[in-house]
Amino acid sequence: MLNGIVRRVEDEVAARRFERLARSHPLRYLFIEITRKCTLACVYCGSDCSPTWARPELGSDAWIDVLRQIAADFEARKVMLAFTGGEPLFKTGFFDVIGEAARLGFPFGMVSNGTLLTPQAAARLVKSGMGAISLSLDAPPDINDDLRGRGSAEKVAQAAANLHAAGYRGRLEIISTVTKPAVPHLDRLRRHIAALRVPEWRLAPLIPIGRAVKRKDLLPDANDLRAILDFIRRGRMDGCRPIPEFGEECYLGRAYERVVRPYRFQCLAGVTVGGIMSDGRIGACPELNECFLQGDVRHERFRDVWNERYRVFRDRRWTRRGACAACDAFAPCQGGSLHLYPSVDDEPLRCLYRMLGNGATD
Repeated sequence: MLNGIVRRVEDEVAARRFERLARSHPLRYLFIEITRKCTLACVYCGSDCSPTWARPELGSDAWIDVLRQIAADFEARKVMLAFTGGEPLFKTGFFDVIGEAARLGFPFGMVSNGTLLTPQAAARLVKSGMGAISLSLDAPPDINDDLRGRGSAEKVAQAAANLHAAGYRGRLEIISTVTKPAVPHLDRLRRHIAALRVPEWRLAPLIPIGRAVKRKDLLPDANDLRAILDFIRRGRMDGCRPIPEFGEECYLGRAYERVVRPYRFQCLAGVTVGGIMSDGRIGACPELNECFLQGDVRHERFRDVWNERYRVFRDRRWTRRGACAACDAFAPCQGGSLHLYPSVDDEPLRCLYRMLGNGATD
């Protein structure tokens, strides 16, 4: 009974926190999808990136102008910039852009597949003051290369070595998109990452978006999900590195919340998290469906879009339908992660809370 009371109080606190943040919407994290061009063409890429991506994108000078505008309208030191892709290092003028980000006072980091992170690039990243680097490695090398391309795992290993050699002292992590074939090999992957001397490790089950829609054989099922979560729970208690952490997707229920990750789930896309796509369109997380886009920096000031739109992000009552309508976890969950919604008229593609066997009661 006491646990039930505590849980209800925690849920109410979480709901009030979301409402408070939605009203004030302080910009704290900004995804900069600087390009969709990539050195790889992973069979389950959620953004459909490839080396042959040829659609129009903002040039480096345009990106610099956007960053200057945002620095003028917000407190740059309070807005973390996350440079994503594609592969950011594939972008012509990338180092000019992050150099300007540093000059303006933004903290910033990047997600990279490691293929272009040479000793020279590592030295330039260290010199730029980059504070966080996430390297993508999804499975032990043999399985990873079957999925992402031959030699891709070795490129990550070399990238980590280059960063160490260059004296990188910022946050360094491995991000793993966990596919069904990788689930039985998480212990082996952890040992491999430990050998790379990467201290942090974030895992997330493959999302059924982008090219992954056509690869249902790679999607983890309910048993796989529980295996992933139980693996992370054990790994966070054994004192060994890398310390595994579950990604940001979905409320997980009492057994796993604040256990497999050091925070309680809340999807803050469009609330404290914004994003700008490679072509200048304004949204939140890069993985969101295009129906959630709110504007375009080529024609509008980001500040005005951020302050005047994003209603669909900040009032989540529209998600309370279907299975969510009667769900006991709606208060802390608020409909789950928005990247799982094909549109505002659809239910989410999946719910991890229900996959774990939760329903009317937790």
